[in-house]
Amino acid sequence: MMIYLDSAATAPMRKEAIAAYAEAAEKAFGNTQSLHDAGSAAADYVVSCRKLWGQFLNVRPDGIYFTGNASEANQLVIRSLLNGRHTTCRQIVSTKLEHASVLSTLHELEKQGYTIDYIEVDRFGQVDMKAFEQAISEKTALVVMQLVNSEMGAVQPVKECAQIARRFGVPLHSDIVQGFGKLPVDIGLWGVASAVCSAHKIGGPKGVGIAYLDPSIHWQSVYEGTTHQNGFRAGTIDVPGIVSATIAAKLAISEQPHNYEHAQKLQDYLFAHSPDGVIATGEVTTKSPFIQGLILPHVEGQWMMLDCNRAQIAISTGTACKIGYGEAMSAMLAMGTEPDAARKFVRISFHRETSTRDIDEFIQVVDHSLTEFTSSL
Repeated sequence: MMIYLDSAATAPMRKEAIAAYAEAAEKAFGNTQSLHDAGSAAADYVVSCRKLWGQFLNVRPDGIYFTGNASEANQLVIRSLLNGRHTTCRQIVSTKLEHASVLSTLHELEKQGYTIDYIEVDRFGQVDMKAFEQAISEKTALVVMQLVNSEMGAVQPVKECAQIARRFGVPLHSDIVQGFGKLPVDIGLWGVASAVCSAHKIGGPKGVGIAYLDPSIHWQSVYEGTTHQNGFRAGTIDVPGIVSATIAAKLAISEQPHNYEHAQKLQDYLFAHSPDGVIATGEVTTKSPFIQGLILPHVEGQWMMLDCNRAQIAISTGTACKIGYGEAMSAMLAMGTEPDAARKFVRISFHRETSTRDIDEFIQVVDHSLTEFTSSL
């Protein structure tokens, strides 16, 4: 049986979420846009889920929208906010630690005339707050600031960044995919304009993204003529997927304090038993303990990933959405890591059922690889 240490890519689906999907698929099969009873029944399910997500995030439920995934949600939210700004401001402030879906969108916007100011981060992946504050002005159109980096778990001060942005009337969008259900999250208190979650990171189904757009902030549809979900996203929504995602979120929030403590213990165990020469990235006291970015002293990350796979251990070389496109390289280089070291990067990530025995098995493979490497010199 495979040891799974890649939950930051996707978490094992919860049994309760699977059961909820099956039940909703049977009972809520109607199209929510249809006016007959079957359509109304399906729409009622979605209304209930929207209310629950409003509670989960401490926001108004009429600001909750459902998409096909978080990558799509990031792209739609960013463009919808910019479309609604109706301003000559063309500056966007962000960092190079963002998810691939955000970085690709920013790259496209740059081609369309926007200026992207990427704020520097330190060697632990923490944004330079002085530089950030200096970058924001009345000419800023949008701030994009991820909560938890998906490569090594650096946590950004989203609340403080949002407060600075609001002084200038600038909305802040936050990708909270790797934080929701794992760290305490309060979007309403933080004052962000928008946020995005992903169901399959917390034990829900793939194919469901959750977006929040503050109803008090004007936004405009990306695709003209879109009527579903107030014009935010076209297409019939996946009611069973949304119900399943909502059940998974409810369970993740209820377990959050316990699971966070469990992940901290696993992180401490990993650091105490890692072979000499293995370097942990990020600041241990402030990062998410669920994600561990490691730089190996001897082989490239891709080689180690394949070696672990042969031993039936699933790890990664960075965000799955970036595989084949530099993987964790952009994040590591932004933190000042040398290119040669960045190529030796691997990521392991925990879920609620990860055990110290799983970590022992991973360490054993790394140790064996190190021994072989040393003996070949």
